[in-house]
Amino acid sequence: MKNTLLGVLLLFMLNGFSQEEKEQKLFYSLTIHATLARNTNYGEYDYYTGEEDRAIFAIGAFFVRNGIEFKMNKLVTTGLKVGLDYHSESQILAIPFYLDTKITISEVDDDKFYVSSGFGKLLKIAKSFESGNYFKVGIGYHIAGATKNLFVLNLDYHQKNLSNFEKGKLNSLSIGFGLLF
Repeated sequence: MKNTLLGVLLLFMLNGFSQEEKEQKLFYSLTIHATLARNTNYGEYDYYTGEEDRAIFAIGAFFVRNGIEFKMNKLVTTGLKVGLDYHSESQILAIPFYLDTKITISEVDDDKFYVSSGFGKLLKIAKSFESGNYFKVGIGYHIAGATKNLFVLNLDYHQKNLSNFEKGKLNSLSIGFGLLF
């Protein structure tokens, strides 16, 4: 019994004092997304600037996403995320709560190129928020920094199936930037 206990204790000590750096498994992510839409005021006089509006595109929607990600292995990362979406042109507010999965395509050092997908629900916490289903697919890139934090750059296609929306679905393509802690 003492020999078995001593063997197990030695194994834990060797694991604790090994030279290998422990790989972080749990991350907190925060990303900010923006979508571009056709500027409906193009060519009209802007009283604020005193000139004609010459911008062809304007920001059509703004998304904030945060959540917990768990690295299952070198290939797959999964997590739970919640966000806040605001579509300015259609005046839609939504809170997506979804399961997100990332599959690594290529990894060099701490930089990673991946594809992602997610599905979940739109939470209706007040009258001004929409309810329905939420889906997303995208590609992204984790960029290693000088610290253990990673920068995130991604391109995502979002689809919201809204209950009280005249067209039924709201689709958008967003560019996102964020951090992984």
